[in-house]
Amino acid sequence: MSRILVFFHASTCGHSRRMDSIVDHFLRLHRVNVDSAPTLLMLQDLQEVARIEGRRTLPDMKDAFEPFLGLEPTELPVELAGAC
Repeated sequence: MSRILVFFHASTCGHSRRMDSIVDHFLRLHRVNVDSAPTLLMLQDLQEVARIEGRRTLPDMKDAFEPFLGLEPTELPVELAGAC
């Protein structure tokens, strides 16, 4: 059985930055092997439908994820400020 720990992070959020070290400590404490970071997943009905790993480009992201969004990029609301 594979397990996935998902950590939503915003570099502009103080709470997220503080959690970085806690999550890192937890992973080392439990000897969790992080195969590839960063990793972006697209889940649909809690099932992984797309993934990209490592340093990637905007075109890579568009190719991987846009087919599952059902929207043109101009239709997506853009909010750059975090809610923290």
